[in-house]
Amino acid sequence: MQFPVGGGETGDLIRSFDWSKTPLGPISGWPQSLKTVTSMLLLSPVPIVLLWGEDGIMIYNDAYSGFAGLRHPELLGSKVREGWDEIADFNDNVMKVGLSGRTLAYKNQELTLIRHGKPEPVWITSTIRRFSTKAAGRPA
Repeated sequence: MQFPVGGGETGDLIRSFDWSKTPLGPISGWPQSLKTVTSMLLLSPVPIVLLWGEDGIMIYNDAYSGFAGLRHPELLGSKVREGWDEIADFNDNVMKVGLSGRTLAYKNQELTLIRHGKPEPVWITSTIRRFSTKAAGRPA
């Protein structure tokens, strides 16, 4: 059976995406922990983005693709600091804190994103925490 199973449009994109061009490498070599988290987020009706590894490679679900607007599907498999370059400093902090093992929580955090061709304010409520892979013994 091909991974991931289901997941709507974004699941289809994940299956057809050439992950070998990213630090994650081909899906066949992904650790089970990455496959499990990806499968879980694809089932969620709320927008979820996973930032995997030191570069924060983005894997997300259909609900997040709606949030991304015209940036989808180019955000899939991109480095978070480059994919959302207008908030690179914000995402740099997210990555530094997350990779250090600490947790970040935002409630109604205002950001200005370019999702539909022009800057627009958005408000996010989010919790960011590190996911650690047992096999590699390092943050994911």
